[in-house]
Amino acid sequence: MRLIVRILIGAAVLASIALATTWLFLPGLNDRQTKGELALPGLKAPVRVIRDEYATPYIYAESIEDALRAQGFVAGQDRLFQLETSKRAATGRLAEIFGAGENDAVLNLDREARVIGFHRLAARQEDMLSPAARRSLEAYLEGLNAYVVSRHNTHPIEFKLAGFDPEIWTVTDLLAVTFYLGWASSANFDAELIAHQVIQSVGTQAFQQIAPLTVNPDDLTRLTESRAIGTTLHRWAGATAAPAEWTTGGWRQQGFGGSNNWAISGAKAGSPAAIVTNDPHLDSRILPGPWHPVGLITPTMRVVGVSAGLPGVVIGRNDHVAFGVTNAYADAVDLYVETLDPDNADHYLEGDQSFPFETITETIRIKDSAADDGFRDFPIVVRLTRRGPLITDHNPELGSGFVLSMRWATAEFMGSELGLDSLMTARTIEDALTAIESVRVVSLNFVVGDVTGRIARRASGVAPIRLRGDGMSPFHIVDGVDNWGGRIPPERMPGEIDPERGWTGSANHMTASANYPFVYTTFASPAFRYRRMQGLFENPRITAADSWAAQYDTLNLFARDIAPILSDALAEAEDAELRDLGEILANWDYRDDYRELAPTLFQEVVRQLAQLTFEDELGPDATAAYLSNWYIWQERFNAMVQAGDSNWFDDTRTQEIEDLSAMVRRAGKAALERLTSANGTNRSKWRWGEVHQLRFRGPLRREGLVGRLTGNRNVSMSGSGETLMRALYPYSEPFDSKWFASLRMTADLNDPEKVRAVLPGGAVGRTFNPHLADQMAHWANENAEIYWWFSDEAIEANAESVLLLTSSEH
Repeated sequence: MRLIVRILIGAAVLASIALATTWLFLPGLNDRQTKGELALPGLKAPVRVIRDEYATPYIYAESIEDALRAQGFVAGQDRLFQLETSKRAATGRLAEIFGAGENDAVLNLDREARVIGFHRLAARQEDMLSPAARRSLEAYLEGLNAYVVSRHNTHPIEFKLAGFDPEIWTVTDLLAVTFYLGWASSANFDAELIAHQVIQSVGTQAFQQIAPLTVNPDDLTRLTESRAIGTTLHRWAGATAAPAEWTTGGWRQQGFGGSNNWAISGAKAGSPAAIVTNDPHLDSRILPGPWHPVGLITPTMRVVGVSAGLPGVVIGRNDHVAFGVTNAYADAVDLYVETLDPDNADHYLEGDQSFPFETITETIRIKDSAADDGFRDFPIVVRLTRRGPLITDHNPELGSGFVLSMRWATAEFMGSELGLDSLMTARTIEDALTAIESVRVVSLNFVVGDVTGRIARRASGVAPIRLRGDGMSPFHIVDGVDNWGGRIPPERMPGEIDPERGWTGSANHMTASANYPFVYTTFASPAFRYRRMQGLFENPRITAADSWAAQYDTLNLFARDIAPILSDALAEAEDAELRDLGEILANWDYRDDYRELAPTLFQEVVRQLAQLTFEDELGPDATAAYLSNWYIWQERFNAMVQAGDSNWFDDTRTQEIEDLSAMVRRAGKAALERLTSANGTNRSKWRWGEVHQLRFRGPLRREGLVGRLTGNRNVSMSGSGETLMRALYPYSEPFDSKWFASLRMTADLNDPEKVRAVLPGGAVGRTFNPHLADQMAHWANENAEIYWWFSDEAIEANAESVLLLTSSEH
């Protein structure tokens, strides 16, 4: 769901800085028509588009088909450049518009898309669609394409600056984007590569000691067992990986898209209807962010929420139910160690049987001013086993000397429905669950609530039934026996209906219970956020206001677990500075408040302690890989520090035998040195909000004066990767946050007028547009009130503009 535009708009996008800054002062620059009348061919009846003060469009149509057609048109008006770049990313055509070197990030992104084959999968999916599913996609694209070809509407100036034009969309294009977004939720691709690298560095036995722990706090037993690499490992439940992307170094999952969601029953809320809250955590630094708010209103349907460039609404409410999502990351991807046939280079072995590779040639066009026609071709050959493509053909370093193939369950278990359209029209919890069970492309934890007060949670997507192996590390092919035995039945995916405690929720933790009969995942988000939910929702009554406020909660349970251990060790130091550091941690309330110094000190000491703990055994490269993924090591590290007796705390590079306390003091010294080097000696500059910031960038992604003129701004952040108010930074890049609430929503089904919701950016993805980032201040302020309107009366009362869309045939 993270759009690739956020990392791609570089120097090639800005054809002329002087021209861009001049355009800033032109009235109505980079806007679109929101009043009066426009033609939209294909409409069966006129459609009204009412926009409120934040430019959220509410589409009034006589049929769902016309509503989707108008949604496509409006999406084009508001987000065309963002949509076009996401399509190019999904179909492996970024280099065609941005240019690329032989091994830079843009070309590698195109390679990834071509090797996985989102466009090939989309073509297969298109052939399988039911007539109704196809018609919904076609209606949306009729509207979007009408805007693309219209001569009466101004396309975003970003196209002029980037030097290319938008193209007509096909159903295959839209499905490719759907698979691209689904790949982002496909679990532990990165974790398997890291496990493989660590095993090659230190061996299986050592890896077992630091393998991921996954924690499900709802399990009464707390500890369950997981089979990994043929041995028994403990896991404590919780999971998430994030969108895999190509970098200059190869395939790595660089994001940690997560989310919080929960549903409060009517009984617990003290009201007839349920309350649903959702804040998806995505890299939303490139404005306006990934979500486009919209209302769709017909005689048979009323739904308000957000879309991610696809028809309909994925988070929001209708007249009967409300729904929200988190990344479930059911492990839908496995890597395999393949054996090439030494007697035939075009074959691979399964035991003593030799099979020919299927080969597909893909040609990537690269923008190149030196070429005769402005482009040069870059062909790649994709070799596939019966499991899937060889990824090490395109970056041998990934395999550490082995040949690896990749298998994606979503590609093997397609269906005729996409499912989200049915969720929009659900009237009961059962309707919603049926719709969720038909969603195969993306792995999400849905929570739903209805107007009768009922609640439920259910995971969507496809997860294989693993007969051998558990997906934690690459599976070695030694025979022709398939290690998968079908898919987990959709009705048996993790979830619950009407729990007695009166609430359900998820925070990317392991939602499968200890006695779950299938291997769901071995890779999970640490459970700190979900544990905090448990604490907050122990109260007998939770109101809509309580639910909203919980999204801004900054209590760090990771810190509460181990900060006392750190402060005790530092209190024993001979160095007065270290004792002072320990005192600050000892007096801290464990809240990651932007005004405080303690969160900075805690985060930096933990970073340094983790580095010192693992680097001597793993070496610098494997340590960098291991620590790059918080979900692999953080829960394990938390348990190690609490136990305090791991041999990993001894630095094998010295003759002494260090214990945890000694290493904490060494980490404390290193932390102070780095913070001083980075921020100076004035410790007021070390406060959490000074060093922990979100750096928003406009669609042009420029720096300096041009950047400030085109939307750049910084926001000091409370919270951290461990708090419900999430603001997670990459381990190697402290402390600039990349993953945070891309939306905050509380849908109180007792309120017929509105839904409380806010974006970190805005509704319109056009540089210089006033609605590019007009919600940011509200997003940062817990007490600010901003809404999506739901009733006709509320929509009309808050209308700022009305656009009438009519068929050209009338």
